[in-house]
Amino acid sequence: MVMAEMASIEITQPTSLVEWRRIDPIIGFDRCDWANDPVVHHLGLCLHTARSRPSEMSPVCADHVASALQAYLKQAHNIVSLPPRAARGGLAPWQLRRAKEMLVSRLDEPISLPELARACKLSPGHFARAFRKMTGQPPHRWLMEQRIEKAKQLLVDSTLSLAQIALTCGFADQSHFTRVFAQLVQSSPGQWRRHWRSGPAAA
Repeated sequence: MVMAEMASIEITQPTSLVEWRRIDPIIGFDRCDWANDPVVHHLGLCLHTARSRPSEMSPVCADHVASALQAYLKQAHNIVSLPPRAARGGLAPWQLRRAKEMLVSRLDEPISLPELARACKLSPGHFARAFRKMTGQPPHRWLMEQRIEKAKQLLVDSTLSLAQIALTCGFADQSHFTRVFAQLVQSSPGQWRRHWRSGPAAA
């Protein structure tokens, strides 16, 4: 299933795996020296989830998984999906500005990698690599950090509940919000709110 998913993902899933068409023709999907690799298997399962149950993984996050798979195949099996020159350039100032404006203006709703790429007149794979080169982060990670920054502001300046803040900032639910917040801030939203409302000097 996983190999079939990887072979067809370039058509059905809008992620950087569209670039699989450009793999050196000597390296085909019938090669089995990496087909049984557990890392490839599990990353492939993640991409299968993104395709079959899109509500559980955003396209931007799916592209991050696809990029991880490509990087692993290059390192572990010497499979290179893109010419080296494709990863060199960054974004033009107007492209970076447009991408950030789109992400920030739509924190509370899904936004796909292909949509961002089209706005910058680039392919999804090229855009993802160039965005990371410019910001040091993949688009999905950058977006999560912006959502958390907005959540911090609402935690201090509003009386919204954690569930309301989660939805306002584009998280699936309060549990998702709490998990991401803890990963990035090393504190739960409730603890962070109490800390800053009582005054940071009091902690």
